[in-house]
Amino acid sequence: MVAAILALLTAILFPVLSRARTQGTVARAHTELAQVGLALQMYADDCGAFPPARTYCSGLEMKIEDYNELPPELYKQGYIKLRKYLDPFNPGRAYKYIAPGPGFANNVKTILPIWVPEDYPHSTKACVPYFDQKTSPLKWAVWSVGPTGGVDMFTSEQRQLPVPRWWWFPYRWDGVIVRLSDGRKSP
Repeated sequence: MVAAILALLTAILFPVLSRARTQGTVARAHTELAQVGLALQMYADDCGAFPPARTYCSGLEMKIEDYNELPPELYKQGYIKLRKYLDPFNPGRAYKYIAPGPGFANNVKTILPIWVPEDYPHSTKACVPYFDQKTSPLKWAVWSVGPTGGVDMFTSEQRQLPVPRWWWFPYRWDGVIVRLSDGRKSP
């Protein structure tokens, strides 16, 4: 009888505790993404521009953890410390970063876009690419892959994340946790 009651209580409390743990980790990610945003702004104030974004998209076995890592310039110049800014939902990997303009794709200099909905910030219309920080409504975006490890980045529609809110957790169970340069963020 006692074992049955304990089993019942465990079955009731486990999902509640699991959700609370997830929400706590989401809150941690939001706080750390805000701190990364401050580091990006300090870098831009000191250097006159935001650091270049880097993306890697070669190979058939690409995974979500292999693209858009935080810029190494932030570490090298002491704006952030790697240990402090690892994505809790992507073990051993840093948060993600994208900025329009000069960047690197597979270690080759290029111009990278940020995809922003035409009606930003409402996110009801299709996204368009911005290749220049002067014309883009956003200067950068940073994000966590989210509680489920994120969506597959390598289809044409997904390449538009993280800005449109239809890619944000908790609106999508596999969504990302986002902070944008204008202060907007996922819930």
